[in-house]
Formats: sequence, structure tokens, C-alpha cells
Amino acid sequence: MSIVESILLFLTIILVYAGVVFLLSKKGVLETHNISFYGPALMWRTQKGILFLKNRAKQKRLWKLYGNIGIVFCFITMVLMTILMIMTAWLVFGFTPAQRETLPGPEVALVLPGINPLLPLEYLGYVLLGLIVAIIVHEFAHGILALVDSIKVKSLGILYLIVPIGAFCEPDEEEVKKAKIFPRMRIYAAGPTANIVVVLVCIILFSGLFMTSVTPVSEGAIVFTVDTDSPASQIGLQTGVIITGFNNTVIRSGNEFFTVWNKTRANQTVNLTYIKNAVSQTTEVTLGDKYIEYAKRPYIYMNNESYKGKGYLGVQSLVRDSVYQEYLTIMKNPFSKFPQGLLTFYSLPLIGYFAGYNPIVSPFTETYMITGPLGVLPVSLFWILINAVYWIFWLNLAVSLFNVLPMVPLDGGFLFNDGIRAILTRLKKGLKEETKEKIVKNISLAISLLILGLILIPFFIKYI
Repeated sequence: MSIVESILLFLTIILVYAGVVFLLSKKGVLETHNISFYGPALMWRTQKGILFLKNRAKQKRLWKLYGNIGIVFCFITMVLMTILMIMTAWLVFGFTPAQRETLPGPEVALVLPGINPLLPLEYLGYVLLGLIVAIIVHEFAHGILALVDSIKVKSLGILYLIVPIGAFCEPDEEEVKKAKIFPRMRIYAAGPTANIVVVLVCIILFSGLFMTSVTPVSEGAIVFTVDTDSPASQIGLQTGVIITGFNNTVIRSGNEFFTVWNKTRANQTVNLTYIKNAVSQTTEVTLGDKYIEYAKRPYIYMNNESYKGKGYLGVQSLVRDSVYQEYLTIMKNPFSKFPQGLLTFYSLPLIGYFAGYNPIVSPFTETYMITGPLGVLPVSLFWILINAVYWIFWLNLAVSLFNVLPMVPLDGGFLFNDGIRAILTRLKKGLKEETKEKIVKNISLAISLLILGLILIPFFIKYI
């Protein structure tokens, strides 16, 4: 989907939403259900759930310790994220026009499956589940830490903009302003820290529970892509198939396949054994001429005179053994080769977008089998559960990392402001409150504009 099509679709959805909301507002339906406008979004307030938060907040010493750890976590992550964003901006500025063209556009910033290329429409259920979990734990954590320091929580609620885009816990603003700096900082830090707790729980479930039951179906060469109108496509080879035999030779790896394939000739008929949908099949296939077929596909292959008369199957590339094993190792333990392993684990949707290989979605899931106690689960249900846990992990980490950025109105922005206030209070004890607030406001504005620029650069530089 092009950027123009994405924008038009998004605007159409917004217009339909606006029309429905306008009619409901005119008929008084929104007011009846305690729903009000919050900019273009709708805010639904309720008193339900506050008692639940009060009961959770009774362990005040434990929650204060949690909040103090959260402040340290947020400031460290804030610095690291800012450095990473500066490095990313510096990197993309050095891209060639061709490299910039491959970058995703601003649609990648929208958490809308079908519009965001990283989130296909079939991921809608997973994305909504991940967002709901991320929002609830984030806002509930804010509410609990407010109650721990005896700050009144006026209401809980949900923000809607077509779909639920956020939840909120509404502490009394005047009481928050009057609170001491560190209790207030604990409140701001509680949300992103809660999301990180969910991230760690999801990693334990994903790697420690589910992935321990996953093993490769068989040794062999795993097919990555298949050329159209090729001998491979004519016999039904497709992504995720495992080649286990070729030209009377047992194949245990991608390297072994390429070694045998490079010895074949054009128009030679060879036998091929492969596993597809967990079933082993053997067939014969007549190979094409590598030089002629490569010439038809210059956008895929670099041709060479030495290819004349060589055999051509049409398997464009294979998931190399090292890549396949590396991904399996990382999914079983994302902290292996830290931090590269965790970055790779988090980048699976991005890798799927650029390279087309995402090991936890079909057809690549067909290269695994489920063993152990979890083997009693239907295979489809097993992978649904794995993907649900993964997207809860992914979106909670995204919400946490985004919210710690030192930009108002994010939690990190308010936390950063209170950090500046604390420093000024300690260094300039006689400083007037008005002067202090002016300094904080100016520094906050400058940093917020810097962060906003760093966020936008990677999305829009392809159009410069």
C-alpha cells in the first residue's frame, strides 16, 4: 500500500468515525454513558475499579520500593533511548537515495493493522490484545502509586479513537501538583516500569514455557522463496518446505543442497524429496538453464557466463542453517548474545517486513514440531498462543520505551521536568519558584522539540 493510499484510507476511517460520533452526541447517547470529548477522541469515565486499586495499594512499602526502582529504570532508559535515536538519525542521514527509498514511511508509526506494513490485518486481534494489556497495566500502576502517597484517584476510563487507543487513571491534578517531587516521580515512573514487568513475564512464558517444546521437524534445506514460473513452483515447492533429498543425495543442510545443486545440468531430470505440511514427498523435476532463467530475472539475480548449461530449480534462496539455528536459539533465550539477541527478538516484525522471514508465523512454523507436554495442544492453537504472548511483549516494550522519552506529555517528559526541578532545588536553594518553573519550562520545550525531530526524521527522510 502506497503512502497516498494509506493516508486516504486513514482519512476515510476518521471521517466515518467522526460522523458516527456526531450523531451519537446529538442524540445524547454519549452524555448518558458518561462519555465526553478529549480532542478528537472520546473519554469514558467510571468509578469502577478504584476499590481494586485501593486494595492493591495497601502494601505501601513494597510499592514505594517499586516506584524508586522505576525512577532509576526510567532515567537510564531515557538516556539510552535518546542516544539510540540520535544514532539512528545520524545513520539515516548517511543513507543513499536508494537506501532511503527502502525505509518505511510515516504509516509505520500508526498502530493500525492493514495500514502499518509491520502489522498485517490478520494481526488485528493480537495487536488489540497487546494494547489492552499494555494500557491497563500502565494506567493501573499510575493509580496504585498515586493512592500509595494518599493522592485521590477521581476516575478510571478508556480513550477511544475508532478503537481503544488508551486508558487513563485520573488522579486529582491539584493534589499531584502539591505532592512532593519524589512521590510524584514515582507515579510517573510506575507506568513504563509496569510495562517492563509484563515484558519480562512474556519472555518467561514465550521462551521458558512454549519454545522449550519447539524442535525442527527435520534436518534439511529450508526453502525461503520460490521463483514464479520455475521448475520448483511447478512441482509445488513453497516457502517453509524442507528439502531432505536431491539428485539421489541426502540433504542435511542448506550448504549441502547448494553443493549438490551446483553440479547439475540444464534439462537434467532429478529426484527431489521434501517435507511439506509435516508430510514427506518425493517427486521428479526437470531443471531449467540457469543462465537463461537468471537473464529473465535481473532484478533478483546477478547473471554470469559461467552459468550457461547449469541446472536451475527456482529456489531463489534458502534460510541458511546458521540463520535458522540462530533464530531458534534466540527465541529459546532472547538474552543470549545480549543485547543483540534481544534486539533480534524484538525486531522479528521488522525482519519480516524487509526480508519476509518471520519464524513464528506460517509457513515457517511448519518447519517445527511441538514435543513434550504442550504437544497435546492443537498445533494451530499452540502458535496462536505464542503469537499472542509475543505481541503482548512487543507492544508493552514499545509503550514503555516510548513513554520514557523526555517529551511532554509523555511520562518521561514529566519525569524529566521533576528531575530538573530536583536538581535546581538542590543547587539553587534560594531560587524563586517562578524563575525555577521558567527554567524547567524552557529546558522541557527544547528537549521535547529535539525528541520530536528525532522521532520524525527516520519516517520522513525518504521523501527529502
